[in-house]
Amino acid sequence: MSQATGKDLKIMGETQSNGGQFDKVRTMGECTITGSVEADSCKVMGECSISGDLSCTTFKNMGEVAIGGSLAAKQARLMGQTQVQGHCALQQSVVYGELTIAQNVTGESMKVHGMLSVSGDVSLEALGMRGGIQVAGLLNCDTIDMVLKFNTINKVREIGASRVSVKRKRSLFGPSQPQHLRAEMIEGDQIALEDTEAKVVRGTDVVIGDGCAIDRVEYSGSYLTSGTFQVGQAVRISGDKK
Repeated sequence: MSQATGKDLKIMGETQSNGGQFDKVRTMGECTITGSVEADSCKVMGECSISGDLSCTTFKNMGEVAIGGSLAAKQARLMGQTQVQGHCALQQSVVYGELTIAQNVTGESMKVHGMLSVSGDVSLEALGMRGGIQVAGLLNCDTIDMVLKFNTINKVREIGASRVSVKRKRSLFGPSQPQHLRAEMIEGDQIALEDTEAKVVRGTDVVIGDGCAIDRVEYSGSYLTSGTFQVGQAVRISGDKK
């Protein structure tokens, strides 16, 4: 059953509906929406497929959402599975489930407790990771704070940030099996790494910690190490070198 009341779209059960402009969109069950949707708020409980774009002020997914176009939201809380074929523009977002994006991601802050998979680039002001991450392109942020967990895939082609922190998840029940972050290059001003594998790490102040395997470290300020690690070469460079 599909019912549009005023500027609200409410969908219950298994049905199809057309896109459009709405104040509120609420879906429960299985629904297919043809076209693009613009709404003040969108909440999905169940399965929802949108052939076009989804643009809203607040977006909450508690089920499975597949978007054929792009996704734009000021506030997003994603607790289920969200697949986006276009690009994502999320100002403030929290991901507890799985977010898969075929193109690029832009926004202000993102906190990930589940899985983030991006086929393009990621550009944010702040990224807080407590789950898994895969980025085929560039991960570009002001601050990156990662805590590596069990049974997750962590792979980024290139990282660029003012501050990068990668730490191992500490277990209350004894030593935990390390889960590595893999990257070709990590570049920033302040870099502190644990359990990280990279070809090149380049920064002003660099700390290489336990579980790291780095081919080459380039630093212009300070260089510190701790724990068990492998560094092929550590080179001090001039401050104006890019």
